[in-house]
Amino acid sequence: RERAQWWGDEVNELNEAFYCMDRKSDLLARKGILELAAWQKNDGVLYAPIPCGNYHKELPMQILNSIGWYGFHNFYWYTGDDSFIPEVYDAMHKYLHTVWQLDEDGLPIYRTGAWDWPDAGSHQDSHAQLPCWYYLALKAEADFARMLGYEADQAQDEAMMKGIADKLNADYWNGTEYRTPGHTDVADDRVQALAVISGIASEDKYPAIKAVLAREYHATTYMTPYVLEAIYKMGEPQMAIDRMKKMYPTVMSENSSTLYEHWNFEGTCNHAWAGGGIISMGTRLAGIEPTAPGFKTFKVAPAIVGTTLKSITTTVVTNYGNIDVDLLRKGKRVTA
Repeated sequence: RERAQWWGDEVNELNEAFYCMDRKSDLLARKGILELAAWQKNDGVLYAPIPCGNYHKELPMQILNSIGWYGFHNFYWYTGDDSFIPEVYDAMHKYLHTVWQLDEDGLPIYRTGAWDWPDAGSHQDSHAQLPCWYYLALKAEADFARMLGYEADQAQDEAMMKGIADKLNADYWNGTEYRTPGHTDVADDRVQALAVISGIASEDKYPAIKAVLAREYHATTYMTPYVLEAIYKMGEPQMAIDRMKKMYPTVMSENSSTLYEHWNFEGTCNHAWAGGGIISMGTRLAGIEPTAPGFKTFKVAPAIVGTTLKSITTTVVTNYGNIDVDLLRKGKRVTA
């Protein structure tokens, strides 16, 4: 229900739409993608919302998310539409390799942009969040470069990704959590989640990261979907369900048909980004994911066993037809 295309919001919303709307909704997301690239400034900066009049503020980490793995790349993977990629690739590349620069350690140099807002809330280790978001953006560009035959770009992106991962694992992992050296606040749950979903964190680190996520609840409505994704990836569906039950009731209201911006009914009540829990409910809990672009082939690997859930019923609308899942659990036995 937001009238302006705030792109941090739009990443969550386009991913929600794959699991709760029909495929006509993809046209709106595609329009937003093309407009984000088309309104790029001469110096390479991307910003939102667009189209705009007198507003030109870049939110750096939100833009990295937007053009990255969960933004542009997920749109391609879930819709099967690759026609937009040649139209936006140059804008992505200019932003990642002109606007952003690396330091002597191979990490992106921190930029505040016009609005230094990695997430709302407290206890942020933003200097550890940034390289994870940049890594995910490079990951998306590397795959697009492969598809377009830009071998040099792909090799450059993959080399940069390796450098970032190596540095974070060498200097930002302290044996119990990822944190910026010298950061003295409590552990940032967002950083741990980003390290997991990006693939920077290896599986041997999962037990320690799970312990952090079991006690730290700092991610807001915007970032919680990524925390949930990390928890599912580490094989803890009940932990993810418990987190949803703890957090999401605080943005829901019987008196509103839309969702509040932040927990505890704070902010405006027109923020669909707060519905991000539906993403992991579809992809991980019901387990419906494409194995080829646009659901041409797909898998159904539900995570109902080992949870308190007794049933899962959902429908995902694809261009190849509907995927219907109806599961009933009795003990360890699940019937479909």
